[in-house]
This record gives sequence, structure tokens and C-alpha cells, in this order.
Amino acid sequence: MIRIRNYHKTIITLHILMIYFNLLIVIFYGGVYLLSTRYIIQNEMSRAFLDKLTYIPHHPLYVFFGSIILYGILMLIIYYRHTHKNFREQWNIIYSCLEVFLCFILIYLLYMGYNGVILLVFCDCILYMREDKSTMGMLVGLVIIYLLSNYDVFSPFVHMTDPDAYFEAFSSSLRGLLMISRNILETMNILLFICFIILYIGNQIEENENIAKELDMINQVNQELRNYAAITEKIGEDNERKRLAREIHDTLGHALTGIAAGVDACIAMIDIDPKATKQQLIVISKVVRQGIGDVRNSLNKLRPGALEEHGFQGAIESMIEEFTSVSDLKIDFNYTLEHVDFENTKEDVLFRAIQESITNSSRHGHATHIQIDIYQQDNTLYLKIKDNGCGCDDIIQGYGLKQMRERIGMINGEVYYDGSDGFLTTIKIPMQRGENCD
Repeated sequence: MIRIRNYHKTIITLHILMIYFNLLIVIFYGGVYLLSTRYIIQNEMSRAFLDKLTYIPHHPLYVFFGSIILYGILMLIIYYRHTHKNFREQWNIIYSCLEVFLCFILIYLLYMGYNGVILLVFCDCILYMREDKSTMGMLVGLVIIYLLSNYDVFSPFVHMTDPDAYFEAFSSSLRGLLMISRNILETMNILLFICFIILYIGNQIEENENIAKELDMINQVNQELRNYAAITEKIGEDNERKRLAREIHDTLGHALTGIAAGVDACIAMIDIDPKATKQQLIVISKVVRQGIGDVRNSLNKLRPGALEEHGFQGAIESMIEEFTSVSDLKIDFNYTLEHVDFENTKEDVLFRAIQESITNSSRHGHATHIQIDIYQQDNTLYLKIKDNGCGCDDIIQGYGLKQMRERIGMINGEVYYDGSDGFLTTIKIPMQRGENCD
């Protein structure tokens, strides 16, 4: 991070140096045009100077002050962009276009004698515009303008004075000094531009390497979290198995032991005292019923709490609300069953199937919309879950889909998967007479 900050500070410093160097060059060109005009008038060289020109030049004061004013406006825009960096992309494009426009007018005002100010605008654009098609188009346009903004290119199409004529108006010694000064200033501007681009590219490479390292660290953290989640899930499963084992041992095991002992007693007593045997069988019957009740209570603890609290339809609606409140998923739920009294097992299976499908659509399919339909046709209940995710041509059933198929099979149902257009899960369950809606 320290290296990136140093890169950025150096880039900003070079950018500021380019701003002041270009201001010096603009003043230099405007001053040459102004002073050469006065030199020509004072030495009565006007006729000879005009004979060399194809077109009458602009007023030198207009060129001098106009170019400085235009460059001052350009500096204000650059400064404003530097102090207000959090622009919307549209405003960045507008400011860049305005800089290009001012830049071109300034070059035209200086008779296409100097176009290095385009390099300054180029640097300003890549500093504050994002990397997208509009930015690339803007930069390509600037390169084209830089290559074409030359007196030799424009003079055949636009009436323009030759800028070299102003330098040639001076004596050879003074002209040589001015030409050397111009070359030094323009060369320094190009060198600053080259250094700026090199540092900018180095800064981008450094940032990309840091981003790659951070992404790698994030991937490692995600992998560790997945491993931790898997271990936690495994621990939870083991704890649940132990709890179920305790429940079975304490309820069903106890009941079966009592029943076995009672049956043995009945076998021994039936020939001796049938009446006492009958009383014993009554006791055994109570123990069996009590054991059945205990097992049912243990199984009810495994039911989703939402089913116990809200019922089947309300539990699904509550689950959908939980998913949509923590994600960008849009889930449409169409429930057209009326007065249906499901068995607890079927409610559990259908609830888990919907839960698993929504999770898969969000995690693996990256879906943004899910349609859930539950309806009855003839003596069959249909559950269809359709998403707009990426789908898959070759469906490989993982643990979740296999578990869903096994659960549906336990209640004599059928499940079908289709990944050709998003992902569609279709479940068919036969309805018993007591479950059919009127």
C-alpha cells in the first residue's frame, strides 16, 4: 500500500509539472507571435513578412491573451477534477470532452505550432476516467488529434498562418536561441509525459498484483470457511445422531424392554392364570401406546419449527420472506390448494424440497427470479420450482438432489429435473382420499 501511495504521489507531481510546463510553452508561443510582430513593425519589415504569408494572421494580442485565457480555463477544469474525484462517469466524460475541445481551440489559436497540450489532456483523462469503452474511445480520439494537429496537415484545408514565419522574422542568432528554447520546452514536456505513462503503468501493474493477492487470500478464507462449515455440519450430524440414539434408548428401548418382559410373563402365566394374563396384556398395551407416543414426540422435534408455528402454506411463505430479505432474489409463490390436510411426513418432504431448490437456484444457478407453483390435478399434487439461472445440460445429482429424490420416493412421489432453460424441478405426489381437496 505504501508503494502504491508513493506511485500515486509521483504521478500527481508529474501531472502538475506538465501543467506548468505547458503553461510556459503556451506563453512562449504567444510571446513569440506578439514580440515578432512588434519586431517586424519596428524594423519596417511588414511588407516582406506579409509577402511570405499565404493568409493574414490574427491580431497578436488576441492570440497572446486568448491562448493564455483558454489555457487558464483548462487549468481550472483540471484542478476542479483533481479536487472533486467522486464524479459520476457521465460527468467525467463531459469534462474530458470539454478539455479536448478547449485543447483543440488553443492549438488552432497558436496556428498548430504546438500540440503538446494534448499529452496533458491525455494524462488527465486516464487519471480520472474508468477503464471502459468510452474511456478507450476518448484516448484513441486524443491520439488521432495529436497526430493530425499539425500545420502541414491542416493548412491545405483551413486558412492558417505558418507559425515558423514568426521565428524566421528575427535575426539568425535570436532565431537560433528561440528554436533551441522551443525544442527544450517541448522535449521536456514529452519526457514528463513518458515518465508519467511509465509510472502509471507500473502503478496499474502493482494494483493488479495486490488485487490478485487479495483475491487469493479471499479464496483461501472462503475455502477455510467452507471446510469449517463442513466440519460444523458433520459435528451437528454426529450430535443429532447421538441425541436420536438417546431418544430411542430412553423411549423405544425402554418400552420394548418392558414389552418383552411382559410378553415373557404372559407366556408363563397363560396356562396357569388366564385372567391375570389378560390383565398383564392390558398393561403391555398401555406400554405400547405410551412408547408410540414417545416416538412420535421425538420425531416431531425433527420437524421444521416454521411448519409447527405457521402451517404448511405459512411456513413456505415465511421461508420465502427470509430468502428475499437477505438477497436480491425475487420469488413468486402460487398456492392453489384448499382444505388439504397433509400428513406431517409429506409436509416435511415438500418443505425441504422447496428449501433445497431455492438454495440451489441462488448458490449454483445464480438465479434472480424463482417461480413456485403448488396445485392439484386429478388425484396428483404437483410442485414446480422454476428459476432463471444458468441451468445445465448435464445434470449431476449431488447430495442435495439425491436426498430430495430419496425423500420424495419415501412418500411414493416422483421428481424430475430439467436444466435446459434455467432449472426446473417437478414433483408429483399421489393424493390419498382423506387429503384431496373438495
